[in-house]
Amino acid sequence: MSSRPSPQTDRLLDLVDLLAARPVDGATLAEIARALGLSKTTIHPMVVTLARRGWLLRHPERHTYRLGPALVAAGRAAGRSHAVIDAARPVVHDLAAVTELTCLALVTGAIPGERDELLIGEIGQPPQPALNGAGGAAVGTGAAYRYLRLGDRFPRQPPIGAVCVAWSDDPTAVEQWLDRLGPDRPRDALAQITPSLAGLRARGWGVEVDRHLRERLDLLAAELGEDQRGAEHAAALRRILSEVHRMFGLADALPATIEPGGTYRATTVSAPVFDARGDVVVVLAAICASDQHYAPVRTGAEVIDLGERVRAAAETLTALTQGHPPALWQDAKPSHNK
Repeated sequence: MSSRPSPQTDRLLDLVDLLAARPVDGATLAEIARALGLSKTTIHPMVVTLARRGWLLRHPERHTYRLGPALVAAGRAAGRSHAVIDAARPVVHDLAAVTELTCLALVTGAIPGERDELLIGEIGQPPQPALNGAGGAAVGTGAAYRYLRLGDRFPRQPPIGAVCVAWSDDPTAVEQWLDRLGPDRPRDALAQITPSLAGLRARGWGVEVDRHLRERLDLLAAELGEDQRGAEHAAALRRILSEVHRMFGLADALPATIEPGGTYRATTVSAPVFDARGDVVVVLAAICASDQHYAPVRTGAEVIDLGERVRAAAETLTALTQGHPPALWQDAKPSHNK
């Protein structure tokens, strides 16, 4: 059963997000209305109600609105309600400082009636000037960066979420995860991914590899197809691509082994944090991609070193929160070169 959209709730959250991005200066009623694409008449009752409840503060002279003290209390309560995220903050920030990468603590955050997703619970930024005071981080530079914020969600569609299903004792978990590929799911998807998940368990961490080359080939085929003279070439290229896609699938996006002397365009390196039942409750992730077009080339040795650092941080957080690895972990001891 899917939930109905709530425009009024969306407006409220958009307003909070807007002011969270402007923590010092705030915004006037006119600026809020303009940014949200609404009239001042529509926004005014909402702003007044939030101010009365202490969610907003209005500057008496500049007539600007900022987030209020009631939200501080709500944020503290939210931190206490999820002990793992509370404990994850220093771990994530230490990991970001050591790796010099943006690091995330991702928690399972299901929306009623919708598929499970990963939600950003904490962001650790590498040592550099802060981008703003809104608790966010930019991945990349210039117009190509992707902005990440606390509360952002990622669908657990393969290869994302491999760390979550690799240790599951539910025999249907991997199949259900693969089903999220929809029509793009290869017929041999389970056979492709089984060695990758085994390698992930053996290492204790996973790595996602950029498939930029495949995407560029797809784009080239589409461009050729638009040219009438290149139609035959496009048809031939598509036949080649179908074979490339067959070979370059999930197994390449989630390599089962990492060769120290090889090279990899690693986009994300992640490791699981377990709760007291041995379930994955948080995923620690180091973001390697420098922008939305490509990930930098790293040697296998560099990827392994990064993976071991992320795994060690995840193990520390598991221990801090009285969690423990499941039985599957004991069957596959972490290895430095697999």
